[in-house]
Amino acid sequence: MTSPQSPRRPRRPSAAEPPAPEVAVRGEALLVVDPEVADLGVSVQVRAPDRQRALERCTARQEEVARLLDAAGDAVEDRRTTGLALLPEDRPGRPGCRASLTTRVTVPPGAVADLATALGRLEDVAVTGPHWRLRPGSPALEQARLAAVRDAVVRAQQYAAAFGARLTVLLEVADAGQGGPRVAAPLAAVARFGSDEPRLDLTPAPQEVHGAVEVRFAMSPPDPEVFGA
Repeated sequence: MTSPQSPRRPRRPSAAEPPAPEVAVRGEALLVVDPEVADLGVSVQVRAPDRQRALERCTARQEEVARLLDAAGDAVEDRRTTGLALLPEDRPGRPGCRASLTTRVTVPPGAVADLATALGRLEDVAVTGPHWRLRPGSPALEQARLAAVRDAVVRAQQYAAAFGARLTVLLEVADAGQGGPRVAAPLAAVARFGSDEPRLDLTPAPQEVHGAVEVRFAMSPPDPEVFGA
């Protein structure tokens, strides 16, 4: 009767057998893309002799802003109140109160100039921005990550080839973070005066999106001739 054979244990490398060579690289990519949206800061700023009249005047001006934004329809993607201030202001012989209400308005790049111009015509209204940006989850973010992976593979292949070797196994991939988007060019904003009224000329600022990845590969044994053996 034949006794069952015990399973074979994996062969361990001998002490004289060198470990498999590895190559570790960092892949990076920088994409410059057009912004997808812009944020405008719209602040109603009023002053009145007393708190009650400051509130009433601020409310009336804010209603004008709201009507204008409503009339813009789909050109306004989002609006949110981001600041409120009601501050006593004592000047010698001129007591009073200052009130302000700030709204962040998000619009597509093509609608910024018209909306900013219209808001700028309102009394007691200050307009700041635009702040150009990409939407959360923009395809540009994925594109930057994948471009960083491709850069890492090319770098590793070049290093391996320099030693007369080739990549054999992917050992590790680590996300090294993604920067941005950052503004890649300054904003151009000027008022052009025609026969009727001025209109702001706004140039969207390109956005820089940075992707980075750290990758480690195993590679075949180097060619001894590379070392002059």
